[in-house]
Amino acid sequence: MSIPLKGDMEVPRCTNYSNCQLISTDRIVSDPLKKLFYINTYCTQDENAWSSCKRYITKAVLSFCPDFVLPDSLFTSAEIIDEFDRLQRDNR
Repeated sequence: MSIPLKGDMEVPRCTNYSNCQLISTDRIVSDPLKKLFYINTYCTQDENAWSSCKRYITKAVLSFCPDFVLPDSLFTSAEIIDEFDRLQRDNR
């Protein structure tokens, strides 16, 4: 998918771009400069950038991505599941 620009030039974007909470809300990253950094580094680059985004990877593996996962998170999928489960228990 791409973001159309003036003329024929298009900027590539992640296939999860339109549904990613990092993009559509301020809950994940409230600092506008940090959010712009993530968008420019991961979201509006080529597929090599998307495939290194932990949010993209997590959604591919788990079919969803918890809000605490950032594009540059070092968590493994197992650690993400464990943390998600812990947060769910704590919020009951």
